[in-house]
Amino acid sequence: MKFYRIAVEGSRLIRSAWTEGRRPRETVTECASEHEAELKFEELRWKKLREGFACIADAAQSARGTVVLDVKVPNRCSAQAFDLSPDGRTIAVGTMLKDAYGAEIHLIDVGTGHRRLIHAEPVGKRQTFVHAVHFDAGGEHIVYALNEETRLFDPASGQTRILAQYREFQDADFNPFRARPSWDAARRRLLLFDTGDRVRILDALDALDAFDQDWNEVFATSTERPAMRCWAGALSPSGKLMALCFTKGSRYKEDDPEVTEVEIWDIDRDAVLRRIPMDRKPHAIGFDPADTLLVANPESAEGPCAYSLETGELVWHFPHPYRTDRWATCYGWAYSPDGATLAIGRRRDTDIVDAATRHSDPIFRCRPGDLGTGRTYTVRISADGTLVASGGDTGRIIVRKL
Repeated sequence: MKFYRIAVEGSRLIRSAWTEGRRPRETVTECASEHEAELKFEELRWKKLREGFACIADAAQSARGTVVLDVKVPNRCSAQAFDLSPDGRTIAVGTMLKDAYGAEIHLIDVGTGHRRLIHAEPVGKRQTFVHAVHFDAGGEHIVYALNEETRLFDPASGQTRILAQYREFQDADFNPFRARPSWDAARRRLLLFDTGDRVRILDALDALDAFDQDWNEVFATSTERPAMRCWAGALSPSGKLMALCFTKGSRYKEDDPEVTEVEIWDIDRDAVLRRIPMDRKPHAIGFDPADTLLVANPESAEGPCAYSLETGELVWHFPHPYRTDRWATCYGWAYSPDGATLAIGRRRDTDIVDAATRHSDPIFRCRPGDLGTGRTYTVRISADGTLVASGGDTGRIIVRKL
């Protein structure tokens, strides 16, 4: 195993390289200024990440805000379709090959940065887009969305099951880039988009013990509405509520000004509790951990914002720090399990916010000159609330101690 260490001390750039069991070999470069040393540090870090190196630290011994894993995903792909296992030890990430012809799923060990290929989708005539990757409750199986199919994959056997599928523009009107499968907090109930413009919810409790066992369907409904399309959906953390977003606008344009309405469903009663109108089409929707708020990041990657499920009124949003014509930048978000922390994917890094006060913790900001995760589309928090993982269009996944 090879190791490489980069450090900056004032205007000095210090590099050390060694293999396991050998003594480090150190090189010191005197730069013209501290700024130049920082620039060279970032250039070298990017080079090593592209070569497959990972920056790691012991999470148990790390202070709040410390980067415990910094890794670049394979295939020069963005890092959007990934998940952090419930125990926080493993990342499952889906990437596409060149021009999205062919795809792969890798497991990345958070403690070592070691990557392991577990599934390869062959190159064919059609592009293969991985839209979402999720662990199950036990961290043993993986649910992933490839084009219009949602599949269950067993890494141990290499077997794959199709849980839902449709043909876009033929037997369903869903946009697979937005209508993605999602779990409740316990990863027991799974929301799926299926043929015939149907939304289905499966109970996966029994399926965790046997890969080939049938899953129990607890809910199904049609999303056909007069002049409206289903744009996105989500389950609440409790698994008792579901949100379905409908719009009259374009199925692909987020900045289309047409009307948007979100239906809040009671799953067990099979009834719509409330319809919440929105003047901005959401990039994604979800709930707070207490099932009291509908949370969304609206058009043009703004927000997030929250609507009361009781009244349908806008409760809070994140204003832009300098502009009045738009809200703050947001590409993705996630709550900690206890609801105390809200992690928001911004540009370059993830904003860690006190959910009650909505004040940010500056310790999580990137170093000057670090591109970080770029447009940070995906944020995941471990089940014990101690780690936050972020990924975006730079192809990096960065895990920090919370």
